[in-house]
Amino acid sequence: MAVTFAPNELNLLAINAFLPPQQVTNQTLFSALNRLCGKTAQRKAKIIAKRLGIEGRYLVRNLAKPLSACSPTSIDMSHQALTAALTAAGLTANDLGYLLSHTCTPHTQVPPNASWIADKLGLQSPYLELRQACTGFANALQIASAFSISDPRPLAIVGCETGSVYFDINNAFISTSQMVNYMQMGDGCAAAIVQQATKPEQRLSDIYMGQIGHGKAPGFYLDGGSKTVGTGEMARFHHNSQAVKDNGESLFELGLQAVLSRGYQLDDFNYILPHQANGYIDTMIAKKLNIAPHKVINDAKDLGNLGSAAIWVSLARLVNSGKLNSGDKVMVLGAEATKYLYGGFVYTH
Repeated sequence: MAVTFAPNELNLLAINAFLPPQQVTNQTLFSALNRLCGKTAQRKAKIIAKRLGIEGRYLVRNLAKPLSACSPTSIDMSHQALTAALTAAGLTANDLGYLLSHTCTPHTQVPPNASWIADKLGLQSPYLELRQACTGFANALQIASAFSISDPRPLAIVGCETGSVYFDINNAFISTSQMVNYMQMGDGCAAAIVQQATKPEQRLSDIYMGQIGHGKAPGFYLDGGSKTVGTGEMARFHHNSQAVKDNGESLFELGLQAVLSRGYQLDDFNYILPHQANGYIDTMIAKKLNIAPHKVINDAKDLGNLGSAAIWVSLARLVNSGKLNSGDKVMVLGAEATKYLYGGFVYTH
């Protein structure tokens, strides 16, 4: 098992999620398709929606027209989430030693989201951005862990996605792959403040990262880079559903093996937080592990798949819900279908 564990544990000082104000049900998506594309597209969406088990999400796009800008932008959402997290931690921007961000739907390709966030926040510290999807949080924690060894100051991590605008609501654009995006994904953002661990509670430990993508075609990718920009077409997400099906379950299994290899037992965990890939994630994992479904977090049913923001948003909702008692443990199982990465950590409340 080719997995890397971070060298240093971290304390979670605060975490906050921010979702766009526009809450969108499946029926709203169906209606937009019917109005702009016709009943055939609507019927196809209903079939896909049933398979995905996602019933709602929050979006930054306008569904009244085929193409849309972001409102709010990823920078607005990131600023809101990070400001709230800093306030909860009793910190200011000037207390941060570094800002790390991750997204696959950036405000601009360059400069990165992190630079725009720093500007809006008045942050003078350096920043770094990962162009990564669903396991961006895990690589950000690997970096934060390494940084914390030499610098004890808090670090901020922001994960954000605004993927709904990468969709043109017209029949010439929509394929089965694009329809999956439309019905599966949501927009959102979360920010976490972490620091070198000095206390046992609010602790991020056993931070791991691995991949099994060598020689495999991506299960999910976004074009619009130098490989495809010459076509002059709108950048779009592509799904290879069969490849995801062939490899997706292995990513969760490898994450579980990584955590249990550290001496844990499954019974040690009050909750399991998997990547929020679909609305059936709780029953699927509960059945696989022979545990009660209520122990598996399922936010995808109401939020959709939030990509790079998914784990942080769900962790923020759980940590801030009041459900956790001191000493409760959460196993985080991140999985990314781009080139089949897995990563996560153990959170002790």
